[in-house]
Amino acid sequence: MLAVAGGLPGTARAADRPPAFVAAELTQVGDPALREELSRLAAEFKHAVTDRTVARFGRQNGRKRVDMISDPPLSYRNRLRADALDRLRAAGLDAELSQFFLYADRNPATQVLFLAYYDAPGRHVIFLGADLFSSGKLRPGEDSFLTPLGVYENLTDNWGYRAAGTKNAKGWRGLGGRGSRVWDFGYQQAPRQFRQGVYDSQMRLLMHATDPDQGEPRLGGPDSKGCVRISAAANAFLDHRGILDRHYEQMLAAESYRARELLGEAHAPVSRPGSFLVVGDSAIESASREAGPAPMGQ
Repeated sequence: MLAVAGGLPGTARAADRPPAFVAAELTQVGDPALREELSRLAAEFKHAVTDRTVARFGRQNGRKRVDMISDPPLSYRNRLRADALDRLRAAGLDAELSQFFLYADRNPATQVLFLAYYDAPGRHVIFLGADLFSSGKLRPGEDSFLTPLGVYENLTDNWGYRAAGTKNAKGWRGLGGRGSRVWDFGYQQAPRQFRQGVYDSQMRLLMHATDPDQGEPRLGGPDSKGCVRISAAANAFLDHRGILDRHYEQMLAAESYRARELLGEAHAPVSRPGSFLVVGDSAIESASREAGPAPMGQ
């Protein structure tokens, strides 16, 4: 059973209710029990993650920026929904397996990370919450990349780990505070700037928190060396709920000490954890034109 942060199910507190846009998303779900579960998780994400980001940024950086995570427009959600389905299908998604996943829009003007759910019976993608993140920014002469487009799976072959919380020479805790989760998606090809131009090169694609004092205020714009930088609140939520831990959960069920050591005793996974991080870009052509396959459904 999923707990609702801040109170019992059915109370009238705003913290217990999902974002307004989620109600429209959930109309696609035919199973009442699943609809209730997703609604509760969306409320929890809003309370634990989105509301904190909105409070941190306030209106100082413009209302549009905050609105993109608190109330993303339907046209925007539909575009990302179609892109996510195209990319997942092209990557070989098991169309019969319902699961959670993440969608990161690397568009420099948005930089929005969505908590998403693939509902196999209806072939739907449902967005449950959003937060700001930072993708890669090309810096001439530095080891930096554009975050590559595609679908990346959290496999146990690339074992995740936790940040030590130590500072570098510039005073940055590059992977976030001590104990923050680091998801490792392995070596990937990504655009890098060389003296002769921008060419694909190999990078290690991670998703991780950033320095809570210096890095978090910069989320919402390209700023990383190619990895997906997320807030400490999003990091804690995704870790605690096991959103991308499907393969780790399978190891845990087999009584793997190594998996238990990484996930921790307080781990409280969702009922259908997934494993995919989808990176798209709403500023360019959709994956349907780029990759060819038609979407599985709307």
